[in-house]
Amino acid sequence: MMRLASLAFVSTLLCLAPAFAQEAKPTPAPAAEIKPDKEVAQKLDQLKDIVDDKKFARDGEGFDVITVLVQKWQAGLGDKDKKSVVKGLENVMLKGKLRPSDKAQLYTAAAVAMGQLGAEAADALKSVYEDKRFPKKEEWVPLRCELLKAMGKTKDESKVKFLIEIARRDPEAQLEAAAGEALGNYEDSKQEIKKEIVGGLLIRYGEIDSRARQIDPADIEAQNMQKRLAVISGKWNDAMRRLTGQTFHEFSEWNEWHNKNKNKEWK
Repeated sequence: MMRLASLAFVSTLLCLAPAFAQEAKPTPAPAAEIKPDKEVAQKLDQLKDIVDDKKFARDGEGFDVITVLVQKWQAGLGDKDKKSVVKGLENVMLKGKLRPSDKAQLYTAAAVAMGQLGAEAADALKSVYEDKRFPKKEEWVPLRCELLKAMGKTKDESKVKFLIEIARRDPEAQLEAAAGEALGNYEDSKQEIKKEIVGGLLIRYGEIDSRARQIDPADIEAQNMQKRLAVISGKWNDAMRRLTGQTFHEFSEWNEWHNKNKNKEWK
């Protein structure tokens, strides 16, 4: 039941931003002038109690609490409340008894929520990603992927180099794929940032593609690269499509287009 609830929660969060954007609202007051919201403080206290429950019996309640906090944020919060919400969601993942990796839905919910909060949550997401609480082990790869994707959704341009580094050098294919997917969110950034991303991805894409084309059945590395290519190619192709306005499915096609257009204006 918790798994189904968490999936529903994620779907709800991903729909929140467009829903709020469609509503006609007056220009909000500057965040520094908005008074603290008592309900935010109450919800954060409730969330802390949920996180501190050593039996994890209340994790299901956390989804609704997190949803309310995101809704409050998008409706308009003051600076102090915003900092408290980011810290509260960060603490979901870093405080309390560590949930087993197969019961980490509350952590995933917090990560997805932080991705909806914009650049103000990007540093916290990076901090959680790098924290030793979630080691570089296979069982934590799904959560680490969600953290990378959420980081990209914040559109914080100071995280571009970090995401490129993960995409190009992480030994785990799923994390390379997730970092590339995250970079697709910078489609509205300036030309130099989009070109830095695409250029960085193509260097790694070419390395993988070249090794994957070796046909020697005894070449274990080539087999591994073929598997890695299958994991990253779809997500990277889509990310570069968003950044360039072009649609290709193979490295050779992207490389040919990039060589002809890297010094031109993109979409």
